[in-house]
Amino acid sequence: MAKETLVDIMDMILKRVGIGDYVRFNFYSLSEGRFYSFKLPTHILNKYPKVSHGVTFCCATSNGWLVLVAGPDHNPDMFLFDPISEIDVRLPPLTTIPFSSTYIEEHCRIACMIYTVYVFSISDDPTRNLITVTVFGDVLNDEELLAFCNCDIGVKEEERSWKIFDADGAISGYNTESMLFHDGVLYILISNKNYDFNNFKSSQDDKRIGDEINHVIILKTDCCEVKMKIIDIVKHNTAPHIRPCDNKLRFIAYSGLRYVYLAKSITGELLIIWNKTDPLSEHEDDYELHIYHISKLTIERYQGISKTSKDFESITSLDDQALFVSPNSNSFSIPARSDRNGCQANCIYFTMDGIDALYKKSLTLYRQSGIYLMQEERIKRPFPNPPLWFQPQLRN
Repeated sequence: MAKETLVDIMDMILKRVGIGDYVRFNFYSLSEGRFYSFKLPTHILNKYPKVSHGVTFCCATSNGWLVLVAGPDHNPDMFLFDPISEIDVRLPPLTTIPFSSTYIEEHCRIACMIYTVYVFSISDDPTRNLITVTVFGDVLNDEELLAFCNCDIGVKEEERSWKIFDADGAISGYNTESMLFHDGVLYILISNKNYDFNNFKSSQDDKRIGDEINHVIILKTDCCEVKMKIIDIVKHNTAPHIRPCDNKLRFIAYSGLRYVYLAKSITGELLIIWNKTDPLSEHEDDYELHIYHISKLTIERYQGISKTSKDFESITSLDDQALFVSPNSNSFSIPARSDRNGCQANCIYFTMDGIDALYKKSLTLYRQSGIYLMQEERIKRPFPNPPLWFQPQLRN
């Protein structure tokens, strides 16, 4: 995308949403090296009055959508907002998640149970058959749930609900690493060597969620049907970075990994990006991984569906593309054949998990963000850390 196109998009956003009274968001433009800000439009403020009754922040971005949480800590609104088209989608109440009451009882911010949000469409029209999949976590009880919501424009807001799945603990314990909808299949990376699809069922009616055909799960619910492929990165011997340990919750930390991302290349390949940090000692008591410096990022191409094939193939160069990865936004690639868009080719732009700071009004800078240069195998940090990457989607 050329620099002129990026500037046009930013101007479009600013002109359309610059009339609100309460909430201001900041964008950092890589091409211009400056911040832009805009306010939520009046019709959004009128529809979501809780915006004025508590902190409002963006907890994730996905395929052109901002995932916003607005209102008081114990009962906020959660909704999707496209700043270009001004379309919004109200999501079901967070209080319908089973362990939300625990957060309320402990006087914790209920939005903190949102671990990952991914939005995608299973049709060619991005506003039809829109699915939001969210990983909710209960840090107090070490529990994690996968929830789907059908956000199709034909479904009334009051009829939307979270369809919740678990696996008898098989995907609990901070094991969901990344998600990506690619070629009609929702890929989910997990990190649990004990994962068994036979235990994967709905937590609401205790029934299996669907059938496994050719290593792809056909997820069938009352609201939608989604093809889903769960990739357990621990089971793949071709991923040499993984070193199991006794504590299954921390094997990624022990192995020196901080995050694992899924992304699609500009040529349509499915990529897995490993974000490595200084490894923890197995006797280390400090669970705060953010004190460890990111040292290297590596990329592997995911070969296909078959369990018997060599699923991962190492990639040493991105050629004329740049990758953008973040725990709180879907990862993506763009052409970078020149410096017109402010991006360098053969590089990975990365940010750390700053969700704990997203609801704060001040700008927070982290060392755990920057640009990884593939050829030189080094990191430079030339820009303030944006907690989220945002890739606009120009819809018809």
